[in-house]
Amino acid sequence: MILAGCVMQPPQSSMRSSYTPPPRSSAPVQQEAPVSLSESLDPSEQIVDMPPQSGGRKNGELSDLVERMARKNACTPATGATLIAKTSGAETYQVSCQDGQQQIYKCELRQCRMMN
Repeated sequence: MILAGCVMQPPQSSMRSSYTPPPRSSAPVQQEAPVSLSESLDPSEQIVDMPPQSGGRKNGELSDLVERMARKNACTPATGATLIAKTSGAETYQVSCQDGQQQIYKCELRQCRMMN
């Protein structure tokens, strides 16, 4: 008799398990507090602390590119793209639009994309 590949199955009665769902709470669901910029960054990123240039903003290598992208995304930059975080391979920019909205862009290896 060949038994290779055969598995003995337990009787059906031993496979039953009782499941009791956890009790539902009637307490209201609390919404999470907003996440700060430093909490939303990758652990390898750090907030840049560089002196502001003329106009009071922190320029990055790709500030002009990000400003052009913002214009294509229905944003007229109020002050331009501000560098808010930088690593060896990525830069993160914030653009304040004249209509009050904020746009965040992340540029990795000179390729930028809007984050929000």
